[in-house]
Formats: sequence, structure tokens, C-alpha cells
Amino acid sequence: MGSVSTLFDETREIPEAVREGPFLSVFVAHNVVDPKAYEAYQAISDGKSLKPSHFGGEVMGFSKPAFRFIGPEDARAVAVIRWPNFAAFTAWRTQPVYAAEGVADLHAAAERESVYFLPCI
Repeated sequence: MGSVSTLFDETREIPEAVREGPFLSVFVAHNVVDPKAYEAYQAISDGKSLKPSHFGGEVMGFSKPAFRFIGPEDARAVAVIRWPNFAAFTAWRTQPVYAAEGVADLHAAAERESVYFLPCI
């Protein structure tokens, strides 16, 4: 199996509230680094991957581009997904299409992205 370092970091310590209970993941694509790599990665991500609902996730909000209300930096896209637990998120983010050889490198070349976790309250 190929490396999925930019897609999933299995070495990160995950807070218990995220591991055990429902939480939100917030994906922020800050900008495209390489337009050709971005196009190729999006064809995989949008066209071949199983969507969050297949793993118990629920997309709560998505915008491409995102409307910036406050702050200096625009976001190319923002997605907020509610997950029942971390195992569901892990299953989605490590599915075979993302784990395929070269996909993590393509993702790293394509865009600058941050992923945040918020416990549901």
C-alpha cells in the first residue's frame, strides 16, 4: 500500500472526544499549488472515491469557493462533515482509492489543505 501521509496521519494523537463520539471534520483547501496535479487529484477524489455517507459521515456544509467574512486569507473550498466516530473518518480517509500508489504525493503537490476536528457539543 502507498503512503497516505498528506491524506491521513496515523501517528497523530487523537483526543478522546473525537475518537469515541460524534465530531465534525472541517477541511479547508487554502489554495492550489499545482493546477495540473489538482485537476488529476480532483478526478480521483471527486470521481472515484466513496463519499462520506458510505462510511456514516454526513456533509453538513460545503462551499467552493468559500465566502470569507473575516480574516486575510481566502479558502478555495471548505467542507464540514459530521462523523459518528473516528473509525468512520479513518475508513473514509484511508479507502483504497486514496491509499493507491502515488495518490498522497499527488495530493501534496496539488493543494495546501488543513483539516480540523471539532467535538460535537
